[in-house]
Amino acid sequence: MAQPRNEAVDAPTILVVDDTPMNLSVLVRILEGSGYRILVARNGRAALEIARQTRPDLVMLDVVMPELNGFDVCRALKQDAATRETIVIFLSALGEVADKVSGLELGAADYITKPFQSQEVLARVRGHLLRKQLERELRLSRDRLAEELRSAGEMQRLLLPRMLPENGSVTFAAHYRTSLHSGGDYYDVLTLDTGRIGIFVADVSGHGASAAIIMAMMRTLLHSSNSHLEDPAQVFDGMNHHFAYLRETSLFATALYAVIDSTADRMQIACAGHPPPLLLREGHPIAPLSCDATIPLFMFDLKSVPVSDHELRPGDRLLFYTDGITERQTVSRDMFGLERLIETLARYAASDPEHLLGRVIEEVESFAGGHEPDDDQTLLLASMS
Repeated sequence: MAQPRNEAVDAPTILVVDDTPMNLSVLVRILEGSGYRILVARNGRAALEIARQTRPDLVMLDVVMPELNGFDVCRALKQDAATRETIVIFLSALGEVADKVSGLELGAADYITKPFQSQEVLARVRGHLLRKQLERELRLSRDRLAEELRSAGEMQRLLLPRMLPENGSVTFAAHYRTSLHSGGDYYDVLTLDTGRIGIFVADVSGHGASAAIIMAMMRTLLHSSNSHLEDPAQVFDGMNHHFAYLRETSLFATALYAVIDSTADRMQIACAGHPPPLLLREGHPIAPLSCDATIPLFMFDLKSVPVSDHELRPGDRLLFYTDGITERQTVSRDMFGLERLIETLARYAASDPEHLLGRVIEEVESFAGGHEPDDDQTLLLASMS
């Protein structure tokens, strides 16, 4: 049995199918010298067998043949995964519009009426083969890009906390999903020297490689800082200054940095254009948490960074999130929205942290109805003991 050919190096293969020897000879003469590999078949069954073995790029297929006509052959080719992508051009003396429509509805790409005109045959064959080559190159390029994005996404996930810290008073649970394998969402939980806990959540504008690179650089900068991590305002000032060169680009990042002091039951929080956290207290959501904000990072100098101070109580839960959750859309572009997120939190407030986040994601996915996310999605839940 013939093996599938190497499409990257072989010349395009054309299978010519006609039960009239004269027609076969005419078509072979027209195609010869054009650099194609030419195969012939005199009936439909032979055509299907040759096609399954050689997987031709294009089949020139007579309509009127005994036993299996051209429509039958085309239908069989399109139902077989091995030959589904083969280009089919019908050949017929029939000029009726209904016959042409029937052939095109079966998946044929074109229809050439007998008697054949050499220039017309060559022009149509070349045009369809060029289109197939371009589609193949586009598909290969897309597959390579998808693989690179998958690889980048895997590397990006390595930058996130492998284990979320516990200090006896605060526990964490998280959910993270990128839109196109890699993206700009970032969250982190830092154990500070003073026994406090720093919580950082950011969303770099855009998606893909550029957002992922900035996200990785933000993580490196945050972890390389040896001071000021107890001061949310200084964290934002330092990060905004470090990335000053991005002001010449369209990139920016919304961010939120909170410092929880569990011994004093207090939290200080700075917000740079980011959605404030949602507070669940005594099983009821209080949302959104009051939080003064400044502009997103990387856009301009920060004249001042307001820091809000909040009292925490045992049993409180704080949900930090990115707008990929609230802005998750259906096919008709309806958004999940903050109100639905609050309602979901209220409905499952008594659940344990992991189950609570799981239910939120189930609600979001159910709302989206299978529509893929356009943005990255991050949830981070902090629970006070």
